[in-house]
Amino acid sequence: MYNDISFRIAGEADIPVIQGLSSRIWREHYPGIITHAQIDYMLGTMYASGVIRDEILGKGYRYVVVMMGREEIGYLAYRFEDIDQAVKISKLYLLPSLHGTGIGSMMLGYVKDDALRMGARKLFLFVNRNNAKAIRAYERFGFEKAEAIVTDIGSGFVMDDFRMVLAL
Repeated sequence: MYNDISFRIAGEADIPVIQGLSSRIWREHYPGIITHAQIDYMLGTMYASGVIRDEILGKGYRYVVVMMGREEIGYLAYRFEDIDQAVKISKLYLLPSLHGTGIGSMMLGYVKDDALRMGARKLFLFVNRNNAKAIRAYERFGFEKAEAIVTDIGSGFVMDDFRMVLAL
């Protein structure tokens, strides 16, 4: 377990940090799960500066940068959805070299604690059906598979996911 892990609420100035972590993590972790072409497409569309800025400033997402000492090692993004009394975790990424260290569980714990403060009744997220490592980690934390969902994201690509839920 690492003692020097901290969490910093991200703002507009952190967008380049988030994009840099996204590029590195996606290019290291996702080959073999999705194609390089889909990785490039998703990084270019879902992680564009304007998209992240709009999520932070206009759509109520809380982005949080995860630090190990002074080094940025991951991030997460989530928002409270009133209609479901739920917190949707839209992004939870950690450098692959740190997978299996307990830091991912700390990240989930951070979101869970914040969700409870917000009065949420559940957490939910979407994870690629072929991302076995992440699915196992979420299940260890208590998430359960709720349904399989395929979403067309354009340019001939789809997200083939499980929606996973954790009751609070």
